[in-house]
Amino acid sequence: MTFMNSRRHLMVIAVGFSVLVGQALPALAQPLLAYTAKAGMMPVGKDPERPDAEIFHVAYTLKDADLAKRPVTFVFNGGPGAASIYLHLSAIGPKTIVTAGDGSFPASPARLQDNPDSWIRFTDLVFIDPVGTGYSRTLPGPDGKPVDPTPYYSVDGDVDSLAIFIRQWLTVNNRWGSPKAIAGESYGGQRVAALSRVLAEKYAVNLNRAVLISPALKLDLADPAYSLVWPMTLLPTQAAIAAHHGLSTIKSTPADIRTVEDYALTGFISGLATLGRSNPEQQAAFHARIGGLIGLDPSIVARHHGRVSESVFAASLLARKGQVIDTYDGAQATDNPRPQEQGIAIFDRSLTILSGVLLAPFMDYMRKDLGFVTDRAYIPLNLEVNARWNRAAPLGGPEDLGVALAQNLDLKALVLHGYHDLQANYLMSRYVLEQATRAPSARKRLFFGNYMGGHMFYLRTASRAEFARDVRGFFETAP
Repeated sequence: MTFMNSRRHLMVIAVGFSVLVGQALPALAQPLLAYTAKAGMMPVGKDPERPDAEIFHVAYTLKDADLAKRPVTFVFNGGPGAASIYLHLSAIGPKTIVTAGDGSFPASPARLQDNPDSWIRFTDLVFIDPVGTGYSRTLPGPDGKPVDPTPYYSVDGDVDSLAIFIRQWLTVNNRWGSPKAIAGESYGGQRVAALSRVLAEKYAVNLNRAVLISPALKLDLADPAYSLVWPMTLLPTQAAIAAHHGLSTIKSTPADIRTVEDYALTGFISGLATLGRSNPEQQAAFHARIGGLIGLDPSIVARHHGRVSESVFAASLLARKGQVIDTYDGAQATDNPRPQEQGIAIFDRSLTILSGVLLAPFMDYMRKDLGFVTDRAYIPLNLEVNARWNRAAPLGGPEDLGVALAQNLDLKALVLHGYHDLQANYLMSRYVLEQATRAPSARKRLFFGNYMGGHMFYLRTASRAEFARDVRGFFETAP
């Protein structure tokens, strides 16, 4: 263990350590990987001479690698207001929480183990906590008080701060000559779309790879009561969830789910568009078919005119059992604490419980393994940041990624989803990105993939392994 730095701000002692670790890999990659793990702070600000915030990050770099060939991937979660702890300790990092492997959460306190599916096998990793999350905060101003963080709580301010961090990290760590990638989950998908364009246009950083994990892209859709795109893209996800619970007319297989995709894009969308012109028998047949696919009584489908929302579906599918499904992972169900209410009036369990599951082992890991000690509170999910977020800037939509792919011929993008995710359904991403990516050469460098599981499909052991294999192939395939 080599001491790297120490600095003090606002009663916070931030001690960064570099640790050399040997990690065993599964059978397909027997040799040990020796990597360095470093946790620390980096000052950021639009004026590099006067930084007004600091960003906490954890970097994993392979020992003795050829830096001209070794990629470095910058990773962040979403929210907005979420730290990177979720991808760090559940999916991508060298350590991961021990789970049952079926998408459920472990009992607290959770414990860590080596991650056989870590991306450290094919890329260096830098996990970033945006300002207001994790340990990242604004610095004291001239009056000694922390600078107002409001500019960071916005679409454009957030993207600029991450771009500034990436540029500075490349400089400090002598990695400008390495292949560069970014990966983001959920709202982090908006960040990936925006950064793919902004990094090149404003900061002269050309990316090689971009991975969007369960992206919730910024969309300008019409009123859901009239839009055809929203119910069209939601239908296959609802059918996949119902099939998982044995309540659909299809089976829980990718092939059967694809048949629902085909129907959603043809018969379903035309049925919705002409529902008002149909006779009662045609309407009843249409509602019955939808009810059979998504596991609901046709009367519920009829009541909502064929447009069953995420919350109504989540509250209704297992209502006879007194259960509600998690909209982040419809394969997971719990007792409904408010069965008298239509829809869901509480936070999904994925939001309220997973943060606590991860935080306990994370705190021990930072202090005991990486030697990062501070009395500042680590915030996995900052709901105040989310409530204050300024979404006015147009960045983060599918068109940003489409433009980036057209401009940067070295860039490839991979979009990955879980079938059971009601919060960010997979067909919506595919539909809008295909519509926004119009340059033929760009379309050839845009890829999609789906896994069994929800928003955090990597909580399933089989899906996480497949996820890692797919991303590795994506990284190692020539442009």
